[in-house]
Parts: sequence; structure tokens; C-alpha cells
Amino acid sequence: MPLMFYPHEDDLETSSLPDKLEVLTEAAERFKAVILDVAATPSAKTSDTDTKKRTSPRDLTASYNWDELSKLLRNIREMSEATSTNKLKKAEYLTKLAEVYEILRGAKMAKLEAVRLALVNEANQLKASAAQVA
Repeated sequence: MPLMFYPHEDDLETSSLPDKLEVLTEAAERFKAVILDVAATPSAKTSDTDTKKRTSPRDLTASYNWDELSKLLRNIREMSEATSTNKLKKAEYLTKLAEVYEILRGAKMAKLEAVRLALVNEANQLKASAAQVA
């Protein structure tokens, strides 16, 4: 069975940052659904004992496209912070990106909580500094 990547590369050909964030959010939700569905279905390969079988790479049916997520994070972090409106816009994008990480964390990726918290913290700092400038 071929490995399915979420989001598809064709879906990310949009040019605007908000559209890419929306595509990444929808893809994270689809990926989470696939992962939780696979985890919920009992495997025919497991023995009668209740021992947990580790998942090997050949057992995977889906993968998240981390490259696109990292490119988007880099683009957001490189945005200008010259004015308070720019800071607020950047904070909004970071918050939306944190939501993507929250969805992925729900797909049995608990270690992403640290990244999500760092993004939320960065967004809050930008909002606070934008309020001080205004």
C-alpha cells in the first residue's frame, strides 16, 4: 500500500499565507483522522496476548508533510515586525500555526506540545509589544 502524504503537494500551490494555513489545518485534521482510525482498528498480526506491537515504517499508511509546515513557519518568522499591524498579523499567523500543531498533537504526537506552546508564547509576546507601540 502506498504512503499517503498530508497535505498533498498540489493543495499547497496557493500563493497566500492564510490559504496555506487553512490547507495545513485541513490536512492535519485528515491526517489525525487516519492515524486515530488505524490505531482503533485491531491488527490481524497481533498475537493473542495483550502485548503492544510497535509500529514499523512499513506499517504506516499516512505521513504528514513536515517540509511544507517548516517552510511556512520560516516564512512567518521572517515576516517584518516594523509596525504594530505587522506584529498583530504575524501573531495571528503564529496562533493559527499553533492550532495546526495542536491538531497534530492529537494524532498521538504528544511531543509537539512544546512546539505549540512556544508558538503561542511568541504570538503573545508580539501582541504585547504591538500594544505597547500603539
